[in-house]
Amino acid sequence: MGILKAILIDDELKSRTNLRQLLLEYCPNVEIIAEAGNAVEALKLIRELKPDLLFLDIEMGEVSGFDLLKLLNGQQNFEVIFVTAFDKYGIQAVKACAIDYLLKPINILELSTAVEKATIQINPKKENERLKELVANIDRGDEEQKIAIPLSDKIEFLAINKIIRLEAEGNYTHIYLDNKKHYLVCKTLKEYQELLENHNFIRPHQSHLINFRKISSYVKTDGGYIVMDDGSQAPISRQKREEMLLRILKGKF
Repeated sequence: MGILKAILIDDELKSRTNLRQLLLEYCPNVEIIAEAGNAVEALKLIRELKPDLLFLDIEMGEVSGFDLLKLLNGQQNFEVIFVTAFDKYGIQAVKACAIDYLLKPINILELSTAVEKATIQINPKKENERLKELVANIDRGDEEQKIAIPLSDKIEFLAINKIIRLEAEGNYTHIYLDNKKHYLVCKTLKEYQELLENHNFIRPHQSHLINFRKISSYVKTDGGYIVMDDGSQAPISRQKREEMLLRILKGKF
């Protein structure tokens, strides 16, 4: 495992000190090359030192962690682990682009796992396309949001409003788009439900997650099922039948 050059960015000295101690004790492959107490300091350090990894607070006064990423103007050839005390972020936009975040107080196991993921992803020769998508997602409206799909040879970015439905197959998920494209991804349906439930997606069955806006009809016979715009069908479990019918009739999701 290679050494990761990291910068700690947080406006609270106590938080930086705590994180530094945890990294020194539990993440020996992380070398802390600098610390910054605000985004302006951090911007200069990032450009000078070219780190592999940032531990970045989100709320830092007038210039947030998200603002810092924007100021870098596309020069994101590093990984980011967000560190925040506020669960109101992630963080749908953060998780959607497969970037890790940690909630304060920091859990040691979660910290180690986040560092391991960053280690696998870091490629110093290639700009971080996922991070660019995160920055773009911050300013996009709901209709323009994208999620990152990890494939064997690349990471594909899919517009959420183009997804018709998702179907579980063990620890894998099939993703069907409105242009007839289909992906098989090594992530569980539950993970995608967490990403998409705030984007008009509903789960009528344990194995199915569907885009509410892509529903063509609700068929009451044969136990009840949903027909999507592409003609595909999603069953409705007995436990969800009444809830689904009410949501469809009222247009609520």
